[in-house]
Amino acid sequence: MSSLTGSRTKPGGKPDIELKNKKPPDHSGGRIISTRFVDFHGPVTGDPIKLKLGIRVKAGHTKVILVITKRGTGDELVLTRLPPADPVVIDLTKALGLANDEQWVAYTATWEHTYGVNFDSELTLEPFDSIIPLNGFEIVTVALCHASQTFEKGNYSYAVSVLPGKNSSGFPLNMSLGGGKKHAARGRKIAKAKPRRNAGKKRRR
Repeated sequence: MSSLTGSRTKPGGKPDIELKNKKPPDHSGGRIISTRFVDFHGPVTGDPIKLKLGIRVKAGHTKVILVITKRGTGDELVLTRLPPADPVVIDLTKALGLANDEQWVAYTATWEHTYGVNFDSELTLEPFDSIIPLNGFEIVTVALCHASQTFEKGNYSYAVSVLPGKNSSGFPLNMSLGGGKKHAARGRKIAKAKPRRNAGKKRRR
């Protein structure tokens, strides 16, 4: 089967999407613009591959704009936004849930091997400061699956990120597991415990 997250036999989600901070979010004009490096770690076979993509955000955001470009060239991946009542949106809601104050924004896209699996993304949510407390944050879920799969019964890839309120952390916090890979913290070394001197010797009385 041609696949981008479509070749696994076991249904369910896997954190194959890794989001890394590109620069601090822009809170100008009461909105937020979050830019990320996006790396896909899941299986990729076939070309081209039709995809379904969804992002879960607060319902109060009346303007949601997602732009995905190929890293290094800036070539834009064409995203076709789906209406709120589209079957893909209904599928996302059944599979991953939806709170009363949330919305799923869904897209379709066609991936070709020339795009690679490393992208840049820009997500704009407006309004933001009037929806998210200045000292708070918003949790955003991203889910992706092959067009031949469903989120409810098939397999999909996902990432979870945190967008900070205007007064909160300067970088959006990344909660993606990066495809299950473990990365050592950069710039930090754990010192080995030094052996105690005179260990085992009795104290003199």
